[in-house]
Amino acid sequence: MSKLKWAELDNESLLKIRIKDLGLSIQETPLESYVQIVHQELDSKELIFKPPYYLADEWLCPDEEPIIGIPFYLAHPRLKKLEMEMILEVEGETKEEFLQLMRHETGHVYNYAYKLHKKREWKTLFGDFTKDYPDTYVPRPYSRRFVRHLDNCYAQYHPDEDFAETFAVWLTPDSNWKEVYKGWKKALSKLEYV
Repeated sequence: MSKLKWAELDNESLLKIRIKDLGLSIQETPLESYVQIVHQELDSKELIFKPPYYLADEWLCPDEEPIIGIPFYLAHPRLKKLEMEMILEVEGETKEEFLQLMRHETGHVYNYAYKLHKKREWKTLFGDFTKDYPDTYVPRPYSRRFVRHLDNCYAQYHPDEDFAETFAVWLTPDSNWKEVYKGWKKALSKLEYV
């Protein structure tokens, strides 16, 4: 079914179509230019590796795989509208949110591509990568051991998330992290490691 035809369907009919049959692509959408912005940010830090990416059902990096999944619904306005109606939010809908999430996922990619989590210093700073993810966690909003990038003190969730969040803060242009985290000894040492 062509994009034009399915985009005009009601929600119930649209939900019956398999994702692979929607004919979606990152190319020639705003997502492509957003990914290029992150690649330029990596260039500015003299990082050569540019993570591959694909459309997935959510934001993710498959466990220990250096590739980024971008939610498929971001590739078309009709799907973003459906996501909002069904889930009541569209994670990564704005350019700013998209870039914030891409920087985070890029942190995972660099961790996995270079197996940083296996290095002694990484373990000392961030913790045990092999630790199970908790079902829930209690954020400590006043902790100065972790950077603040995504909502809900996400860096506190797991050592892998701590690294990804730290990487994202470091990668963000004009983040002024040295000044922002001045006096936050543990968070600053993580940023300096990155």
